Amino acid sequence: MGKSNEKNNGAKEKKIKITNKSCSDEYSEKYDDKTDKTIFKWDPLRNISDNPDEALNIVDSRLTNLEKEYFKSQKDIDENFNNVFSASSVSRREFIQWTALLTSALMLPTIFAPRVARAANILTRTPFIWLDMSDCMGNTEAFLRTAHPTPAEIILNYVSVDYMESIMVPAGYQAEARRDETVKKYKGKYILVVEGAIPTGMNGKFLTIGAKGKTGLEITKSTAKNAGVIVAVGNCASYGGIPAAYPNPTGSVGLSSVTNRQVINIPACPANPVNLVGTLVEYILVGKAPMLDSLGRPLWAYSGRLHDNCYRRGHFEAGEYVKQWGDDGAKKQYCLYMMGCKGPFTWNNCTVAQYNQDMSFPMRAGHGCIGCSEPAFWDRMTPFEKPNLDAKIFIPGVEATADEFGVALFGAAGVGMAAHAIYTGVKRRKNNKEKDGKRNKEKEKGGNNGKDNDSNENKK
Repeated sequence: MGKSNEKNNGAKEKKIKITNKSCSDEYSEKYDDKTDKTIFKWDPLRNISDNPDEALNIVDSRLTNLEKEYFKSQKDIDENFNNVFSASSVSRREFIQWTALLTSALMLPTIFAPRVARAANILTRTPFIWLDMSDCMGNTEAFLRTAHPTPAEIILNYVSVDYMESIMVPAGYQAEARRDETVKKYKGKYILVVEGAIPTGMNGKFLTIGAKGKTGLEITKSTAKNAGVIVAVGNCASYGGIPAAYPNPTGSVGLSSVTNRQVINIPACPANPVNLVGTLVEYILVGKAPMLDSLGRPLWAYSGRLHDNCYRRGHFEAGEYVKQWGDDGAKKQYCLYMMGCKGPFTWNNCTVAQYNQDMSFPMRAGHGCIGCSEPAFWDRMTPFEKPNLDAKIFIPGVEATADEFGVALFGAAGVGMAAHAIYTGVKRRKNNKEKDGKRNKEKEKGGNNGKDNDSNENKK
């Protein structure tokens, strides 16, 4: 039976024993020989209510071990914290508030807030490699060009970047030597972040980097092999983005298509720094990827649909839409669905985390969502300023999770949204007609009463 199950499922049962000073436990995991993508049956962070003390012991032990590895003493830990945040005009109060918000966003109890703060401090000392492939460097720009940086952006600015072409001083052979040294010295420990799609056409020769003329494909594969955690930041790195749009002459693909290691996708164009830092902080806490959806995105950041958390949602339910840029509906901040907003088809936390110093997102700025955190958004979501009314399948209702929704159901749900829009619009017009009819009847009745009164007065 065991052998037949192995053949049928393509997976093996494996016991891993994790031992540290505080506790020890056996984790049962399934892994696929081909993909090396792990699915944990039990997660101490996600089943805290089952054994909270054990979860805290695991996290505390890991943080203590990392602090011993990256810091010389408690004094060194405190000095690093002060240098990073005090020198960046972030008050202690602001940092505590940010820590509490991030703890909540990661769906952790408040007791984890001090541990999140420790993890953020450790993150600034963790070996870090950032690769740029086929991209516009929009994510890099979003993180670096901030007038009033948030704690998340400060952490990215102070993180121990051992290799990042856009900001590092060394160039050519020296830069490549620095990258190779980090990969060798911190095998299994360094964080790898990749920005941009990876061209695979002509064996990757559409993109060559560095003094040795290596292809981006070759560099990505060799660097990802021994990384502690791998993160694809932005839509291009996650799913191929614009470089992979039709007809895709360079054969560009997302990071997960060129490595058999698990990849955490942080899509959007650009990605929000909060989502990247939150994911890396969770990795520091537990040493593995957070819970992901079917598209490789952290559930804590991408489990909510923009449409559901949009402040214009009430207007959608009431059938109140912007019909033309600058019309009365636009001035009243009505729903932007009829102007092409893809919020109903997009899973992200833009409406919660927001951009530009946590103050705005597309719909608040007056334009609809373009669905940039979804796969193939450039092909599937265009034209951006027209609603998806041309799908041929009808599925009533639009309430679903990201996994239930699925890539194939995009058109179907589009019809559901369109049907809802049309239905609410018709219903609203019908209600308006009924109200107008009642008003007219009341006016006529009032007019007749007035005439009767006049005739009675004349008789008198």
